[in-house]
Amino acid sequence: MQSPTLLPLKSAIWAWVVMGLVGIPALVFFDLFGGWRWPPYNAIYDQMIVSIYVTAGFCALRAVRQPLRHASFLWFLVWSSFAHGGVMLFHALHDPTHRGHLVGDVWILAGGLTLAVTLRQAERVAPRTALE
Repeated sequence: MQSPTLLPLKSAIWAWVVMGLVGIPALVFFDLFGGWRWPPYNAIYDQMIVSIYVTAGFCALRAVRQPLRHASFLWFLVWSSFAHGGVMLFHALHDPTHRGHLVGDVWILAGGLTLAVTLRQAERVAPRTALE
């Protein structure tokens, strides 16, 4: 039986699975909504960034079954999202040519925050010896 305290965390992880495996590749390769590419366009950069998020999506797919056993990976997603989103936010605010990133990849901060809140709540409730 699944613990109800893990349901919000598992939902946040599933969001990472979907975005890593489908969403971010589509957004980057097709530049949906704008703000996903750095000028000048470089396909090699797109392939590199997509490969990182697809890998994170596959790892999140594994972590969703037993999230607390994969907490260090999930915390890596949180902090790397804050770092990535923070750098993108800085450049979007300081360079007018990158303003599009405010509606593009700066939102990754929200994904990191959602995962951080749900992971922290699950860690507080779950006893250390009863990892699911």
